[in-house]
Amino acid sequence: MAQEKTFITISTGDHEDLFFKEQEQEKIRKLRKKAAQESNQKYREEHKNHCFRCGTPSLAEISYGTVKIDVCINDQCGAVHLDPGELEAILKDRDSIEKVRKAVFSIFK
Repeated sequence: MAQEKTFITISTGDHEDLFFKEQEQEKIRKLRKKAAQESNQKYREEHKNHCFRCGTPSLAEISYGTVKIDVCINDQCGAVHLDPGELEAILKDRDSIEKVRKAVFSIFK
C-alpha cells in the first residue's frame, strides 16, 4: 500500500503583514487623536479669557447662584458669553433673568 503524501502550504507573509499594518494604523490613529486633544487644550488655555467676538483678553465673569456669565468689558464690544447649559439654567429661574440683566448692565455704569 502506497502512502499518500499531503502537502500543506502555509503562507504567513500576507497575514502577518496585514496584522502589523493594522496595528501600525491603530497606533497612528491614537497618536493623532492625542495630538489633537493636546493642541485643543493648549489653544483653550492660551485663549481662556479672550472674547469670542472681538478677540481681546477682556472677559469678566459675573455670577449669581449657579449661573456664571462672561461679559466682554471692551468699550467697543460688550458681548455676553454663555457656557453650555447656562442659558437653560437662566431660563429655569425667571427671576434670575432680571438679576443677570442688572449685573450685566451694572458693568457699564
